[in-house]
Amino acid sequence: MQRYKLMRSGRGWLMAAGLLLGVAALALAARAEEPGVVVVFGDSITAGGALPAAERSQVWVRLVEKQSAGKLRLVNEGKGGRPTDSVKDFDAMLQRNPHADVLVIALGTNDSRDITDQCIPKAVKNVRAMVAGGRKAYGAKLRVLLVGPPNIRKDALGPTKPIADQRDAKLRELGAAFAKLAVETQCEFVSLYGVVPAACLTRDGVHPDAAGNAAMAKVLLAALQKP
Repeated sequence: MQRYKLMRSGRGWLMAAGLLLGVAALALAARAEEPGVVVVFGDSITAGGALPAAERSQVWVRLVEKQSAGKLRLVNEGKGGRPTDSVKDFDAMLQRNPHADVLVIALGTNDSRDITDQCIPKAVKNVRAMVAGGRKAYGAKLRVLLVGPPNIRKDALGPTKPIADQRDAKLRELGAAFAKLAVETQCEFVSLYGVVPAACLTRDGVHPDAAGNAAMAKVLLAALQKP
């Protein structure tokens, strides 16, 4: 009788252990199916505020999320007029978003208004601080994607049209500097310079229309889906 009770208790323990393992496996499978959280810290091109109200859903951030077929959930932390000199704003963003699987930093367009020699070193210093802050908040192995700013249309610019050539040059320099920084900080990099067709920049030479956002989304989705 005692041996029978021991056999029954042993079988019960095995059944309980098997049940726990099954529950754990289901939990892991459910977690694997959850979309990866991508926090995007950017400017007005990320925010999409320059698009007509009826086209706000066509901002590249939403397009990437939709086209990922449920694999990515993008958090739009874009803000109009934001330069790289927004480290304090970035720190506040980290407090609003306690979890991220990927951090995207998409800045530089507003920095290009500064055509002095200090533009590039300042921008690099600021973005470097954001990378460090993101990894401190989200973990040392956080995947970070640095985005080189998109091209502009010089003949359609508004107040900065007199410095169109210099501003365009700064955009190229910023992209090259961010690419170098990505190597130094073990981040990923993708350039948007030349991605937006000129016909998509007729509004003000800076903010892409819906078709321009679609062109950017194609490039950025491919970058985010890299293994």
